[in-house]
Amino acid sequence: MEFEYHDILKKPPTGEDLKRLASLGGTDVSGLLNAGSKAFKEKKLELAKISNQEAARLIQENPRIMRRPLLTDGEKLVMGFKPEDYASLAKK
Repeated sequence: MEFEYHDILKKPPTGEDLKRLASLGGTDVSGLLNAGSKAFKEKKLELAKISNQEAARLIQENPRIMRRPLLTDGEKLVMGFKPEDYASLAKK
C-alpha cells in the first residue's frame, strides 16, 4: 500500500487538520486525545472537561498527547494500533 508519512512532532497538525481528522473518525477533536499517554497524565487533565478548542491547542503544543498512529484514506480514519482495521483501508 502506498502512503504519505506526516511527522506530527516536526509539524503539528493545524486546527483545521484536526477537525477534518476527527470528522473522518466519527469523533470530535477531543476524541483524538490519548488519555493514557504520559503527556496527558502529566498534565492531570480530565478528558470529559476538555473542549474541542482546548484539545486542538493541547495537540498543537504537544503532539505526543494525540492518539497514534492515525491512518486515513481521505474517507475513513483508523486510530491506534489496530492491524485488523488497517486492512479496511487497503481494500480499495
